[in-house]
Amino acid sequence: MSKKHKLVYHGHRELDEPGACMWCGMPTTESAYVVNPGGSPVLRCCCQDHYERARAYIERDNKVRNAFYIVIGLLVAANLLMIGLEVHAWWTYLPLIGICLSVAVWPQVFTHYSLYLKLGLVRTRRIIRIIALALAALGVAASVSLT
Repeated sequence: MSKKHKLVYHGHRELDEPGACMWCGMPTTESAYVVNPGGSPVLRCCCQDHYERARAYIERDNKVRNAFYIVIGLLVAANLLMIGLEVHAWWTYLPLIGICLSVAVWPQVFTHYSLYLKLGLVRTRRIIRIIALALAALGVAASVSLT
């Protein structure tokens, strides 16, 4: 990359600053594998393999995100209905368990992938899945206690 192109990268001067790899979260100054050229923030990858995985993830995320929004919206409406009607049965917590399992399947449904730069996509998805499954286990325990 030319010196002029490095200095002003589509209005960004942050290519010379170290950043985190979008996939693994490791520090990198690599400017050859930028996932979103011209975007803000600059999403870098440390190697070709992580670059290809991140690109495939972004394409898959753009296709699947709306379906998960619809599923979670329906489950939230059902959960609010259960709360509003003050139902005390074993199936009261099923919408909450469904929300947790939906988040466990697709952890990035709530925020955009560019917000996961500090830890990387792999670690962040793992952490969110563990939290979602723990909440689902609490929902199952609560529904079992009502029987």
